Amino acid sequence: MKRKSAYIMIAVSVVVIAIIVFQVFSKQKQKDIDVQAVDKALPVTIAAVVQHEFREEISAVGTLKAREVSPLSPKVAGTVTGVLVDVGDRVKSGQVVIRLDRTNLDLAVKQVRAALAAAEAAILQANAQFERAEKDYIRATELLKERVIPQSRFDAVEAAFKTARETVSSVTAQRNQAKAALGSALEHLNDTDIRSPITGAVVERNVEIGQAVAPGVQLLRIVDQTSLKADIDLPEGDIGRVAIEATAMITVDSFPGEEFSGKVIVINPMVDRQTRTFRVRIQVPNQAGKLVDGMFAKVKLFMGKRRTLSVPRDALQRLPGSGTYYVFVVDGKKAVRRTLQVGVIEEQLAEVRDGLAHGEKVVTSGAGRLRTGAEIIVRDLTNKNETDKSQGSTSQEDRR
Repeated sequence: MKRKSAYIMIAVSVVVIAIIVFQVFSKQKQKDIDVQAVDKALPVTIAAVVQHEFREEISAVGTLKAREVSPLSPKVAGTVTGVLVDVGDRVKSGQVVIRLDRTNLDLAVKQVRAALAAAEAAILQANAQFERAEKDYIRATELLKERVIPQSRFDAVEAAFKTARETVSSVTAQRNQAKAALGSALEHLNDTDIRSPITGAVVERNVEIGQAVAPGVQLLRIVDQTSLKADIDLPEGDIGRVAIEATAMITVDSFPGEEFSGKVIVINPMVDRQTRTFRVRIQVPNQAGKLVDGMFAKVKLFMGKRRTLSVPRDALQRLPGSGTYYVFVVDGKKAVRRTLQVGVIEEQLAEVRDGLAHGEKVVTSGAGRLRTGAEIIVRDLTNKNETDKSQGSTSQEDRR
């Protein structure tokens, strides 16, 4: 009996031990499964879809043009005796930049001055003769009335009077011609000093000392680049969105990362029937002188602001070879891919026009390893402060 009881005790002990071992093994196995599940899930950082204020903008391209361009040509023919500027030099309006030989024109001025002096002397003599002839004519007229002198005598006096009067007119005309000739000669002499008509910079030189030049031949090209302009063509659908004085930001390849401010100064109200575009002119101040006539410019016109949904730019994924964007949205413990309609893309944020709802969570870090339906572990919510602000703003709007 005692032996039988001992067997029973041993059997019970074995069963208890087996149960304990099974439970321990089951817990360890479940723990291993959980660890494997954790190891299988991908760690990600997420962010919430929040409201953000975006600037409305229109992008275009154009070529910068100097405010004023002056091709400089001589007004008189001559030989170049001096070139006082070179490419790159800055000049002021009225500054002498080229000199021509003035020897022949100096001589011409002296000759015309002499002719004018002779004409002035001839006028004095002609006036004196005219005064005498006029007195003789008046006296002869009275004597003829009194029948003191014959008609033939009067006719001779009258002829002398008319001749003297015509002589005065003739020498006066010669004097006037000499004056005009002197003015022209002095102007030509002054034109041997070729002056810049504008304040600007020399960008082209086609002249050397000793070269014979003539009117119409371009010697220099001077541009005023203190302010430039850019003409851009926009789709006809934007004609109602653009306004005079609208702000524009210009970038050029020569200064990457730097923006130059401008404004709209002209809007052409006519739409080109071939291209279905209209032209807008942008004025760009250039006091620093970095921008140059002929540069290719990228232009952004800012048309105001609008508040809309946004996601961090890091959350955006793009299908290769297309303009289709998508994100991974957090759905429980999984990430689900969703296609978006994207608007403005800024340095940090991207505008969401369709595809997401306010408050949804999207993957910002680790998305490159994900496939739709993949299990994830959230490590961090990157824009918690923005989420709180956006929720507060949304609540206020709802209350209103």
